[in-house]
Formats: sequence, C-alpha cells, structure tokens
Amino acid sequence: MDSKKALSYIFPSIVKKGITSKGQTFEICYENGIKVLNSNNANYSYGSLHSVMQKGIAEILKKQSVNSVLMLGLGAGSAIEILHKKCPVTPVITAIEYDEDIVKIACEDFNIQRFKQLKLIVADAFQWLNNNTTTYDLIIDDIFVDDTIPEQCFNADYLNRIANSLNPGGIYFRNMMNLSTQQTVSYQQLVNAAFSSVDVMKVKVYNNLIYLCKK
Repeated sequence: MDSKKALSYIFPSIVKKGITSKGQTFEICYENGIKVLNSNNANYSYGSLHSVMQKGIAEILKKQSVNSVLMLGLGAGSAIEILHKKCPVTPVITAIEYDEDIVKIACEDFNIQRFKQLKLIVADAFQWLNNNTTTYDLIIDDIFVDDTIPEQCFNADYLNRIANSLNPGGIYFRNMMNLSTQQTVSYQQLVNAAFSSVDVMKVKVYNNLIYLCKK
C-alpha cells in the first residue's frame, strides 16, 4: 500500500496542492485510504460530497431510469462513478467544467477517462446553457466556487434554462449548503416557479439540502 494512503487512516495525507489558472485553490489528499479533491473550505469529490451525491442519486433512481445526464461542475468526477455503479444501463454523461486545470486533475489524478460514454467540455456552464439545445433525463448542478454558490444559480432565467434542458419528467438535482434562511426561502420560491414538483432532502450529517426538481 502507498505510504501516503496508509498514513491517511491516522491523519489526512497530502498528495498535491496548488492554485489553478482560474484561481481555484485545490488539494488532493488521502483521507481514510480514499483519494479526495478539496478546495480551501469544501470537499469537491470523493469525501463528504460523495455521500451527499450517493443519497440524492439513489433517491432519483428509485423513481425513474436515467439514460442521459448533464453535469454542471465536474470536480474529480465522483458523481460519475456513482452513476456508473448505480444505473442499470450506463448513461451518456456530458460534464461541463469551466476550469481546465480541474479537468486535468480529474483525468490525471482520478482517471476519469475510465468511464464510458463520458463527454468532457471545458466551458462556462452559464454561457453554455444559453446555446444548449439537447435535453437530458437528469441534470446535476454542483457549481461551487470553494464553498460558495454563485449568484447566477439563484436566477430565475438560469433555472428556466435548466428546466428547458430536461426531458419530460426529467429531474434537476441541486446540492445546496451554507444557505441563510432568507436564501432558502427565496430559492424555494424560484424552483417552485420553474418546475412542476420539488422535493427537498436534508443531509443532517453535513447540513446540506438536496433539491430534486421535476419538469
């Protein structure tokens, strides 16, 4: 066993850290034998976020099959791994990530290329959606800058573009954290207006809210 991996059962063991060309601070390390990608204040992949994604995706797959997926925000691709393990049929996944260095990390340090039917696109998700004409069974929105959700995600036009990018009956999965009471109320009103039904799940361990919004 790699020494860093072995030591990580005692304390986190850093493999690599730095700042991307887009100014994102990152750290790749082993935690309890698992390689994870972190920002300064949040887990981007394979740590606590992986648990949140597992809970949300499992709930979605109880309700419907998923053949096509749009991911907004890539991280190291832990949601892609969950989908490949849980979906009865391997879905076609399109992942949009604005930071090319994060895509490089996902490829070189987490071997994301091993997943079949995956298309990686380096682009600003907000701009990309403006020109998108493809529809999907599932859209996973995990756009964060460190532990902060960009203001654009609280925009009615953005959520309407999301809804228009879903197949009939498709689901929009948004992971939310660090919301104030006012932000939570405001966001609930926005998703209620954009989608036909909205379910909210609380992940108590991490204090995250998972929104499952159906077209």
